[in-house]
Amino acid sequence: MITAAWICLLSPLAAALLITLGGTAWSRRATGYLATLSTAVSFGAAAVAFFALVGRDQEHRAELTTSWTWLAAGDFDVGLTLLVDPLSILMMLIVSGVGSLIVGYSIGYMDGEDEERRFFAYMAFFVFSMLLLVQGGNFLLLLVGWGLVGLSSYLLIGYHHERPSAVAAAKKAFIMNAFGDATMALAFFLLIQRTGSLEFAAGVEWAGGEDGSWAVNLVALGLLGGAVAKSAQLPLHTWLPDAMEGPTPVSALIHAATMVTAGVYLLVRFGPLFEHAPRVQDLAAGLGAITLLVAGLIALVQVDIKRVIAYSTMSQIGYMFLAAGIGAYANAMFHLMTHAFFKALLFLAAGIVIHALAGEQDMRKMGGLRGLLPRTWAAFLIGAAALSGIPPLSGFFSKDAILASGLAGGTYGQLLFVAGLVGAFLTGLYTFRMVFMVFGGEPSAYAQEHLHKPDRTEPWIWMALSVGALAVLAVIGGWIQIPGVWHPFADFLEPAVEPLFEPTGTQDAIASVLAVSVGILGIWLAWWLYSARKEPVPRARALQTLLERKFYFDETYEWVFYRPATWIARASRALIERPLIAGTLTGIAFSARRAGGEVAETQTGLVRTYAFVIATAVATLALVFVWVR
Repeated sequence: MITAAWICLLSPLAAALLITLGGTAWSRRATGYLATLSTAVSFGAAAVAFFALVGRDQEHRAELTTSWTWLAAGDFDVGLTLLVDPLSILMMLIVSGVGSLIVGYSIGYMDGEDEERRFFAYMAFFVFSMLLLVQGGNFLLLLVGWGLVGLSSYLLIGYHHERPSAVAAAKKAFIMNAFGDATMALAFFLLIQRTGSLEFAAGVEWAGGEDGSWAVNLVALGLLGGAVAKSAQLPLHTWLPDAMEGPTPVSALIHAATMVTAGVYLLVRFGPLFEHAPRVQDLAAGLGAITLLVAGLIALVQVDIKRVIAYSTMSQIGYMFLAAGIGAYANAMFHLMTHAFFKALLFLAAGIVIHALAGEQDMRKMGGLRGLLPRTWAAFLIGAAALSGIPPLSGFFSKDAILASGLAGGTYGQLLFVAGLVGAFLTGLYTFRMVFMVFGGEPSAYAQEHLHKPDRTEPWIWMALSVGALAVLAVIGGWIQIPGVWHPFADFLEPAVEPLFEPTGTQDAIASVLAVSVGILGIWLAWWLYSARKEPVPRARALQTLLERKFYFDETYEWVFYRPATWIARASRALIERPLIAGTLTGIAFSARRAGGEVAETQTGLVRTYAFVIATAVATLALVFVWVR
């Protein structure tokens, strides 16, 4: 099991290094095959570790392995340690499994790009970074993986570095994630000060001994800051829609199974620590509920197909935060898994549409693609129905389990349950608004013009295989756990994550009936507004403007942070840098140049002058030595 865990971790790193060091010795297609093979090997190794772990009893399902002591200072030391337990193995399977499908899809999608080698090196490195994050056996390795994921996302979002919008989006994602990295690092400093260790067990044990203290709350807040930034929850969410500047496979990888789910993993992994800071845990659940509503509302007015899916990611991560915040850890991870399937499916199917329409992402130029791209339509419909929680698809089982946990969570949980129901209605509405705008009606003139070209057909084998596999998983992925019937998923995770409470069968049934009902209501309203109606949809201008401006978060951050920072920088340049620093350097340079000129004037080239100077110097030295003596 341990050997398999190391192979799972190092295989993508090896591919990234080989592609980088090999350079142009690799053909562009070969780098895609190598990156795909490396992630597939990781998935195979994760599967081996999974079956090895299943054969053990629950008391021996967690194992730490340390290769060497990485850092030592006095009594403090940190090893290069991996943690292999049910939670880490689940994340290894999701990251490497869905990641290999996305990387394989990229072979077809990126075919013909000028810098495919760089792209696949970045993709392999991204998968390695995420695997390090979920396998790290101490807080320091977790932080290293956390930072490398941020670096990898910066590189991938800004892949098209010739476009200013892509560069700006990459910088925005990096800076906002760096803020979360800083709060985590501060939490770790406090842990070192309090415990003298960065081991997971030491941190949880210390929190239990200081239940509810200010120090525990500060550590929990620091961890929550990192989770909020990485998972794009309010108020650190504005980087996620801009991340759509990256190629579509990048969007799928970041938004489906890897980067944005890291915050959920963090909350679940350290659930026992957060339980000793209950107010912070409640805050996490509340932020998730607010985010799922805000993201759902903004998605209603988006016209970029990838941005609609991106906001749906924010919303669904909100459900996971809600579940982790109320202690329904297994349900949060269950939805994380099913979300990886249907969200990757939606992104990759959208990528086929974009690819077929010569890079066009505006849904207003689409329409009628059901007849032109029938297989893509079927796959997209499966992903949309799973996202909307329609039975018996995967999203139905996982989302309803979260809502049932909210219903069982007391007054606060029931308030979150209501927010979740409203989110389910919004999900059905914005998701099928997208479906009807892209695939419904008659083909638009733009679609007909591009899809009748011979090179604009449905995807070749790599793209088709990935989308087909994800479509199957989006259908059957939720059958692994049926509330009130069987729950092997929760049983598998139980040694690592134990729920604070369990909903009753009645609460499961109520949550399912209500969630499906409001989801179908949202779908019907989307059909009536965007398919059945002949006249334009009525608009509330003020509300539409508010949603189109995304509740003015970007503008607020610009006025509060960006503009003051720019003003301070310009003032410092004018008042400090130019007169003091640049001026001083100019004076030093002028003095040195002048002194050099004067010294140069003494170099006459006359031997008698040099002889006179030497004799004078010797005589002076002789007088000095005689006088000193």
